[in-house]
Amino acid sequence: ASTMLTVEEADQLLCWRDASIITIVGERNGGKTTLVTEIYGRFLHGAFANTYFCHSLTLMGFERKSFHSRAESGRSYPDTDRTSAQDGLRFFHLALSDETDLLRHDLLISERAGEVYREIRDRPDRAVDMIEICKATTIVFIVDGERVAAPRKRAEVFASVRNIIRVIAHSGKIAARAQIQLVVTKFDLLDGDNKTEARDALATFEQSIES
Repeated sequence: ASTMLTVEEADQLLCWRDASIITIVGERNGGKTTLVTEIYGRFLHGAFANTYFCHSLTLMGFERKSFHSRAESGRSYPDTDRTSAQDGLRFFHLALSDETDLLRHDLLISERAGEVYREIRDRPDRAVDMIEICKATTIVFIVDGERVAAPRKRAEVFASVRNIIRVIAHSGKIAARAQIQLVVTKFDLLDGDNKTEARDALATFEQSIES
């Protein structure tokens, strides 16, 4: 099993499997990698979201990224290995089978450092060269729930996500049939009566992005 798939290896997979490309876009420390590894972790316990784990070419990648979030790592708090900008574009591979008909479906999930996505706000021309955007079946834009929960950081995170979406949308590289999702990470930090204002602001932001 490989650690992660390179662009070339992902292309080779696409030659013999009809895989969907899931592109996850977000800034550094927003929870992109943690989101993916947590989904993988759910399958370690059985069926999840009406699907079964079927196969993966990047088991070592999932395990390495997940290790520091587990008790056996010996860490005093859970964490996820950061993705370096020097790593370029890589992909997780996950093959799932539907719970009802057991048909297999392959996913290629992008892994790119958040610093790179932050840079395209100032250099929109870079978005044109991001092949994970133009080939994406689904594009997931990450909203950092921890920053939404903090009043002083809320406007900044909303502006950042909005600007990244605007740049990518204006690049003209999003496929006509691509599904767009807005995903809030660290959502547990928005629980409680004292976070009502934060949740209301998030709902308003989501509506504005949808519009």
